[in-house]
Amino acid sequence: MKIFKNIVIWTFLIAYLIAIMSFVNDRCNRVLCNDIKVYVVDGENNAFVTQDDMKDLLNKPGNTVLGSPINIINTKEIEEIIQKNSAVKKADVYVTINGDLRVDVDQRNPIVRVINRKNQSYYIDDDGTKMSLSRKYSSHVLVANGHIIEHFEINKSNVSVCENKEENPKKNYVVCDLFVLSKFIYDDEFWRSQIEQIYVNEANEFELIPRVGAHLILFGSIDNYERKFRNLKIFYEQGLNNIGWNKYEKINLKFDNQIVCTKK
Repeated sequence: MKIFKNIVIWTFLIAYLIAIMSFVNDRCNRVLCNDIKVYVVDGENNAFVTQDDMKDLLNKPGNTVLGSPINIINTKEIEEIIQKNSAVKKADVYVTINGDLRVDVDQRNPIVRVINRKNQSYYIDDDGTKMSLSRKYSSHVLVANGHIIEHFEINKSNVSVCENKEENPKKNYVVCDLFVLSKFIYDDEFWRSQIEQIYVNEANEFELIPRVGAHLILFGSIDNYERKFRNLKIFYEQGLNNIGWNKYEKINLKFDNQIVCTKK
């Protein structure tokens, strides 16, 4: 008797699910897309991608989704189109039973603007991926220029600028080192406020230009970069705060565990 009851219950549940699915499928056949709702992550801090941009992209002549049955909208294809924009980190697109097309866009977050030796300019985001500049929006981030010889090409496969560095150590990976240095500066509130520019000299060493203080910081390579910044901060707090921030022309961090200063 118990087995019979279980069979009846399961039969009822299966029939119910089939009925619900048929109802949903029939409704999807009849429901038209009546609105596009776009949510852009970090839209208040960065404006590389806006809601209007996404709506314009999806409503181009001959490519409109408004008014189309929601069951024929290819959300995967729309995601691929959106993600061709180098400023887009990820896009999630889906439809609702009410006829809304929901577009969730995660923007890339630039941490440094690079100007190479050929005067090509682009951003690197906090994942180490290159981004094109935008004609509508400029991000106020650290600037890097100088002897940067890497040719600019948008990384369509979203590979980090540090990809394959260990496999090919003889290649010039100054942009990878630049990313590592920029990421450290960006992640530290004090250094993000203090360092405004990185210059790469012909020896592929880094020189830092601060916002406060009329001095040049000879940083050298990124070897022991955390220790160098730690020592420099101590020197700022215990030295320059007492003798003045404009006393020195150069502050050299290239020597182990010591800071060499050149007076004006």
